[in-house]
This record gives sequence, C-alpha cells and structure tokens, in this order.
Amino acid sequence: MSPADLAGPDVKAAGTADAPSVAFYYGNDLPYEQLDQFDWVVVEADSVKGRHSSSSSDDSEPEDTASGNAMPQGLKRLAAHGSEVFAYLSVGELEGWRQGVSGDLEAATRGVNADWNSKVADLSDPRWQQHLAQRADALWQQGYRGLFLDTLDSYWRFTDDAAEARVQQQSLVSIIKRIHQRHPEMKLIMNRGFEVLDAVQEDVVGVAAESLYRRWNPKSEHYARVSDEDSEWLADKLQHVTDLGLTAIAIDYVPPAQRKLARKTARRIHDAGFVPWVSVPALNQMGVGLIEPVPRRILAFYDKASAHENDIADTDLFRYLGVILEYMGYAVEYRDINAPLPTDVLKGRYAGIVTWLPSSDSAPIDFDRWLARQMREGTRIAMLGSPAVDFHGEVGALTGLRGYSADGSTSHKEIHHDAMIDFEGMLQGNPKFQGGFNSQREDNISHLELEDNRGNRFSPVMTGDWGGVAVAPWVLSGIGSQSRWIIDPFAFLKTSLNLKPFPMPDATTENGARYWETHIDGDAFISHAEFPGTPFTGKVLYDEVLSKYKVPTTVSVVEGEFGPVSMRPQDGPELEPLARRIFALPWVEAATHTFSHPFSWLQIKEGDLAGEGETAAGFGYNLPLGDYRFDYKREIIGSSDYIEKTLLPPNKKVKMILWSGDALPPEKPLAITREYGLANLNGGNTDITRDNPSLTQMSPMLRPVGDELQVLAAQINENVYTNEMQGPLWGYRRVIETFQLTDEPRRFKSLSIYYHFYSAATPAALRALKQVYDYVLTLDTLPLHTSAWSKVARDWYSVGVARRLEGGWQVTGTRNTRTLRLPREMGWPDLSASQGVAGVRDIKPGRYVALSGGDKAVLITQDTPPNAPYLKHANGRLMAEPVRHDGSLSMTLAADTVDLKVELGATRGCRVTAPGAQATEDGDGTRLNYAGPGPVTIEVACHASD
Repeated sequence: MSPADLAGPDVKAAGTADAPSVAFYYGNDLPYEQLDQFDWVVVEADSVKGRHSSSSSDDSEPEDTASGNAMPQGLKRLAAHGSEVFAYLSVGELEGWRQGVSGDLEAATRGVNADWNSKVADLSDPRWQQHLAQRADALWQQGYRGLFLDTLDSYWRFTDDAAEARVQQQSLVSIIKRIHQRHPEMKLIMNRGFEVLDAVQEDVVGVAAESLYRRWNPKSEHYARVSDEDSEWLADKLQHVTDLGLTAIAIDYVPPAQRKLARKTARRIHDAGFVPWVSVPALNQMGVGLIEPVPRRILAFYDKASAHENDIADTDLFRYLGVILEYMGYAVEYRDINAPLPTDVLKGRYAGIVTWLPSSDSAPIDFDRWLARQMREGTRIAMLGSPAVDFHGEVGALTGLRGYSADGSTSHKEIHHDAMIDFEGMLQGNPKFQGGFNSQREDNISHLELEDNRGNRFSPVMTGDWGGVAVAPWVLSGIGSQSRWIIDPFAFLKTSLNLKPFPMPDATTENGARYWETHIDGDAFISHAEFPGTPFTGKVLYDEVLSKYKVPTTVSVVEGEFGPVSMRPQDGPELEPLARRIFALPWVEAATHTFSHPFSWLQIKEGDLAGEGETAAGFGYNLPLGDYRFDYKREIIGSSDYIEKTLLPPNKKVKMILWSGDALPPEKPLAITREYGLANLNGGNTDITRDNPSLTQMSPMLRPVGDELQVLAAQINENVYTNEMQGPLWGYRRVIETFQLTDEPRRFKSLSIYYHFYSAATPAALRALKQVYDYVLTLDTLPLHTSAWSKVARDWYSVGVARRLEGGWQVTGTRNTRTLRLPREMGWPDLSASQGVAGVRDIKPGRYVALSGGDKAVLITQDTPPNAPYLKHANGRLMAEPVRHDGSLSMTLAADTVDLKVELGATRGCRVTAPGAQATEDGDGTRLNYAGPGPVTIEVACHASD
C-alpha cells in the first residue's frame, strides 16, 4: 500500500475526506518514528540531524535527488514511508536565534516582535527578498521539497496604513511567486496570508491558521478558549481556502497534559471540515491531528557509571525489564541519567518514563526538577530499584508520597499484598530493609504493606495517577544464579504508566506461524570430530545436518581460523573447498563471524595488537594473528570480501555478521555493518528452562547502542546448555524447553536453532542437535533466513501505530515486520474495511493479524471473526497485497526454500483454485500443501452475499 492510497501527495483537498494528515514539530530532538507516519510534516530544518539505524530497511529510503549539499539523513528518515517534508521558513521576521544569518539584514527590518524575540522585516526591501530566495535555494539543495511560509502577516506590526499594507502585500505575492518560479516542484503552505491568497492560489497547496478554537496568549502565558466571534471569522477564511481546492489546516493549542482536550479539539476541527493539528505553542510536542501516533517508546534511565564497561547490557533495566517492555509492544530508549536531559515536551512522544537505579545517589541533583516538570505535563513514571528522586520535594507533592526509612537493623513483617505481588516468588525471612513510603493521598494504592517492629506501617510498592514505585528488595529475589520477579512486571508497568491496549507490532510471528531461524557461528570449523577418521566438524555437519535438513540456514566462518592469514593456514587447502560445498547449498546463506574473532568487543581497541589483553575467561581479546592490529573494517568488510571472493558461488553475497565472543559491539562496528549493507545478530542470554523457569532468564530482542541497533539472538547457543562443551554434551536438547517456555502462555521469542561447529564434534552433541531439528519440524513455523529475521527485529523498533481520527488504526513501516498482536478485547480485523491486512490467527499465545508487507496498512476492527475468505496460516510470506472483490480473494505466497503450506479461513461454499496444491477441507477452511516453495497464486471465488 503506497502513501498515496492514504492521502495522495498531490491532492488539494476539499474538506478532510481525502486530506493529508499534517504534523508540525519544531523541537530539538525529532521523534522520527512518529513524524514519518504523517503525509505532510513541517519541521525546523536546523533540527533535522543524523539517522538512527532503527529506521526502516535500507531499501525503503528515498533516493537523494537533491543536487549540491547531501540530503540530511534525518530528512531521509522522515520521508522513509512517503512523508512529504516541509521546512519552516520565516517570511516576515528575522529570527534572533538563527545562526548563519547576515547581520546586514537588520537594516531591512522595521519593527520588533517581542513575543518571539524577532525583528519584523520590510517585505519590499530587495535585501530581504534576496535573503528569502537564497534561504529557499539552500533548503532545496538540502533535499526539501516543501516550505511552510510563516509570519506572512507580521507587517501589520509596523503599519496600519492601508497603502503601506498594499505595498507589503504586493511584495509578499512577489516573494511567493518568485520561490515557486525558482522551484516549481517545491510545495508551499502559507500560515494565514489571507489577503494575498487569491493572488497566489496556484502557487500553494495549503493554508494554515492558528487558534480556531483554542489559543495561547504569549503575553499572559495562558491557554484560553477562542471567542465564538473570532472562531467564526477564522472558519470563514479557512472555508474559502477549502473552496479554492486547497488544504485548510487549523493549528490549536492546549496544555500538554490535557490529551483528552487535544483529541476533542482535533475532532471539532475535523468536523468543521479542516485538517487539525493540536499541540503546544512551541510546537515541540507530538500533538493530535488526523492521526495520533501511539507512543511506542519508553524513556528508560540507567546509571552508566555503575554498569560494567559502562554498557546497558550490564544493568537490571536492560537484563530484566527490556524483554517485558518489548513483549508489551514498546521499544526502549535507554538513557544515562547523568547525560543531558530531553528538553522537548514528552507527553505524546513516550508512553512513560522508567528508572531502575542501583542507588539513590545515581540521579543528578536537577533530575528531581526535570521529572516534576514531566509529571506536570502529564507523563507518568515507573521507578524500580532505588528511587530516582527525593520524595520530600516537588515530586513528593505531586505524588502524595513521603519516604520512610530506618536503619538496617529494623525488622518488619508483611501485613498484606495484592495480586501484583508474589508473581514468581516472594522474599523469605527478614530481608535487609531498604525503605518504603507513606501516602498522603487516598487514591494512591499500596500493593504491599509492611510493619516494622515499632508499629510503623509503610509500603515499598505503590501506584497512583502519577505512576508507580517499587523499591529493592521487593522487585526481584535471588538465590545463587537464579532470580525471580516478586512484582508482576506486566501489571506494575501497565498500572503505573496507564498503558492502554493497541495493536502491537510483533517480531515472533508472521502469517500465524512462529518464525524459525537457524544460524551457525564459525567457531571450530578447523576442529576434528570424534568420529572414525577424525573428519573436520564441517564435513560431519555437511553430511549429517546441512544436506539433510533443507531449511533456511545461515552459516558463518572465521577467516582468521584457516584463511591465508590465520592460525591454521595449512588447513586452508582442505577447509576452503569444504566451505564452498556448504555455501553452495541453495538453502544456506553466508555470514561472517569476523576476521580475528574478538572475544571482548568493549575492551579491545582499534590498533591493539592481535591476541593481547586478557578477558575474564582467560582469553586474549582476539585470536593471535601475527602482527595484525585490530581494525573494525578489516573484521567486518575484509572478512566479508574474503568469503565472497574465495568461498561463495557467483550468485551469493555475504548477508550478515554474527557477532563473536561476548557479542557486545560498540556503536562504530554496528554503523560499519549497517553502512556496508549487512544485517547483524548475536548476543543475549535467553536460556529459560524447566528448572529455572523465570522470565529473568530471557534477554531483550534489541540492544540500542548510540544511533545503532544490535539484534540479539532469540535463544542462546549450545555452549550454555553444555557448560562450554564440558558436559553434558547432549545438553543442547534442553533448548526445546526454552522454545516451549518462550512460547506459552506468552510468545516472547521466535525459534532460533543457534549453534557452533562444536555440535558436530561428538556423537552426543550431534544427536542432541538432530533432536532439536526434529522437534522444531513438528511445529507450525515460518522458516526464514536469519538476515531476513534480523530486518524484522530491527524494523520492529520503529513500526508506527496511530489512531485515526475517523476510526481504526494506521500502521507504517511494515515491509519487514508484518504482524500485529491484537489484544483480544479489541476484537477481530474487519477485512473488508481494512487495507493491507491479509488475515488473522487466534492461538493460545495471542491473536495475530497478518499484514501484506506493504509500507502502510489500515486496521479496522469488529466484534466477530471474519466471514469472508482470509489467510489463517502459512509457512511462507506474501509476495504482494491480497486482492479482495465481492467476497473473493486472490493472493500470492512463497516459502523460503521449504515446501509451502497454507491454511485459509472462511472458504466453505467457495471455489479454491490452487494449481499444484494438495487441497483438504478443514472445518470452514482449506489446507493447501505444495511440493516446493513457490511462488504460487491462490484464488478463492465466493458467491456475493445478498
């Protein structure tokens, strides 16, 4: 589905029936993942900066058609899903804050706008006109194809003379026409300028005006209702805009915390026939328009200084809470609490703020004041571990909580707890006392009440309309290497942050089937197996696994093990042909496992001599390879080139990197990987088993590092289950328990058969590996090459979900991430009214809505299951959006190297045409089995209902 299907980039809308959704955002830190859901986006160009790798896949970015300066990466991100981006241009005022503006222009000004610290320009001055032309040229060169022309009416500040006003208006017409003539492809939106509208109507695509129903008074700094008389006057002007066939936009202002009022105001503007945008006066909040993006981000604070190697992977916030938030549909932005704090309005951008700190000393002094501001503006907070603030200050007044503390010798007993407590276990005995709270408000809820030996009662776990707090040691309990959740993290987060149900992007499932990825780290390709003749492990794996289990498999090698410059170059003449045989298998894709196999990515530095240093496990930082000095590009690009030139058939390329060692790459190698066009994977420690069934044994799916994203493996490899291959050697079969526990009752993870060549070194390990394959073959899966799933996981981070003012949901960025998990209370997809929705499958882990793989979809829900034909389940992917007409259905699917299997729903009484398939009726549906992966086209013809 193209963006034009939703709005039409060239439409000059009459009313709002076909009008584009419009957003204005002038903040310092743009929420790209929300703005790119709109058809038109107006930004301050100086705020459009670099690109976060979590934006859509590389092939989704527009070409840089601008000449001259390179298009800002941030602009590409905004246009990733078809958004048209308009740069702000102040036509009538010289902004005091903007840098790079010549001081000579002050001579072209004739007044002051004290409200915004700017000077009002004389539009008839040639110097000012030339400045605007040059500014428009510069923005065109940067890649902008739209301008928002602001301050058009500012000349009224220095004149009330009709003749002088006409001079200014004629100059304004000349300025607008000059810009349009110089750049006829550049779309222009005016802010007011009603006096000149008729003269420039052919040069612009829309007109915006502020304060139709709600306004901001900059002098009194108060929000207010617009008088009926003023509203009627402005509505008449906007109606004239609509009558001319242009888009009329009304920008209204409400306090940031009053989201319900913002929605009500947007609805009122929409009902009047205009395009709404309701925000705050600085336009640095994600407001409400024809769509309202669901804030899928959680702003999560940790103490970087207390983490090992200063990395989030060593924090409780990442290890334990990340996977919970991801399951709930939220992408996490991890921030060091001692770094500069965000300055824009967060309400509407983030679903909430979470902190998990090791001590009360972790937060800086000004965090209390900053957090209080966020709470006043309506953003909720959930604090775990040590509280991030002093509850005796303003935060205490806002929450109604007062801290209670005692010395460590104080004993206490439990008075009561509710269902939020004792989720996986409860503290035993009399744990060290770390404090709690007393509430000064009746509406705060105590989920656990304790009493000390002096009769004082307090609560360490409380929630209210401001958020929630759960202090240590009442968050997690631990015995040895095992931990258990005391609080129910789902209930705590949902209650604290007031999280509402929405269609959640899901990276575990597609077309009703659980993803199955298989990948092999290259370690031990040089090892000999304990079989007759001591063959290389690669030979055993080729004969016993890779040539028999014909499923999508990603295989990597370590160049530094057997390449020309390696530990064992003498084995190259035998191992290189073996690698070629493996990579020649049609279902095998190639990956690099680096050149020197770094064991500690955070400790090794570029320029370090290979093999130097020592990790905690006693290894060098990487393999000892002579005089080689560590270089990221040599590790990634160099090793990929070796594999492609030496080991791969002509039709194959290296598709990804599988991180080695501790799998904690810094930002630079992640950026190199993305820029080189490789997917990435590895890291994480998901190994939940029956004897340790805690959710704490699962890792998140993603590790954000600066502006990059690392994708973590869904389950850990065989090393963990075999104690580094020290025994039991058959231990990898226990990953089957992990597969089961990460599937029900909640599907947290896709399936990942992840191992090394070590698994072919002994009969016990090889037998266990085959048992794992045989088990997975009994499940409903969608086998996918690991590079493809890595894109699914990465793009999940930025999939946009927005409420549509006219009803239903808009979803963007779904080319790779093609599934929504729909809360059952939200009903079922209405396939006749939805767009880009192929089907649905309701199974124990959830109700999974299948999307077609287009960039945008519209989901409309209903109370009952679909009664027209739909895709219920498939082990392949859709190749195009299904076509529906009069109750009939046509779709094209293909599997990834395996035999295609498809299940259709609601086909009873219909004719199913599926050439080459073995068809079986199943209830009210049809099962289709093919001898091959496809692609195939399936058509279902049904009698149209009366």
